[in-house]
Amino acid sequence: MDSGTDPRSVVRAYHDAWTRGDFETAVGLLSAGLKVEVPVNDYPTTESFAGALAAFGGLATRVALLSELYGEDEAMLLYDMDVQGLGTLRVAEHFTVAAGRIIRIRQIHDTVAIRAAGFAQNG
Repeated sequence: MDSGTDPRSVVRAYHDAWTRGDFETAVGLLSAGLKVEVPVNDYPTTESFAGALAAFGGLATRVALLSELYGEDEAMLLYDMDVQGLGTLRVAEHFTVAAGRIIRIRQIHDTVAIRAAGFAQNG
């Protein structure tokens, strides 16, 4: 497997990019047909997720990576993220990678603070 397209390289490049505010680089690692599963809101297109990534990611003041696991075509990251107006969120993300791009993101986190702050658009 090419070291630039393996899940570890792709997912860490994505994570490192968005956590430093380089959303253009992060979005460049997403597949045009990205599938997103998150506990709040709906992102039917890569573009809709990209907008949310920049908006919400821009509110992060600190991200501390706690654990990372990698498989043949997948990766999981666990991190704590300090978000303006919300406090600290613990986030688990599962990624599927193909041809050097992230094709699916599944994200798990507590939604209480997000809903209370009005970030949830679908219930």
